[in-house]
Amino acid sequence: MIEGRIREIHVNDYHNIYMLNQDFNSSLKLFSEGRVKEKIEIICSRTKDIIFVYEHNDEVLGYIHGSPYELLFSDSLINILGFVVKEEYRSMGIGSRLMDRLEEWARDNGYAGIKLLSHPSRKSAHRFYENRGYKFTKDQMNFVKNWTKE
Repeated sequence: MIEGRIREIHVNDYHNIYMLNQDFNSSLKLFSEGRVKEKIEIICSRTKDIIFVYEHNDEVLGYIHGSPYELLFSDSLINILGFVVKEEYRSMGIGSRLMDRLEEWARDNGYAGIKLLSHPSRKSAHRFYENRGYKFTKDQMNFVKNWTKE
């Protein structure tokens, strides 16, 4: 276990978050550091989302992003929108500590549970979730429609 602390995200974490996103998926480099900084500012000031980071020696080694999820047929949940631990620090308990913190926050704030999506290829992530008591519920296809910026 790497000794560190969990805290809420700060805007000045943007460089570390940008690098973690690259660690997760190198195609995310197209989303610049400046855009990551803007997104942190927006999320922290305009939403009810929560982002926790795991910090060690002033470096963010991981983060988890939870967002309130409301449906007309379910109790309130938290949807995990992002969950990344720096590659060389995986399997050292950082992800578990981040997940513990988000689960604690969700319970303390009256949410009935947590949901998340995980790519079918991420077998080790699926084992991690299942070992924590998460249940596979369904296969689904995701669709997105983007507007191009001119």
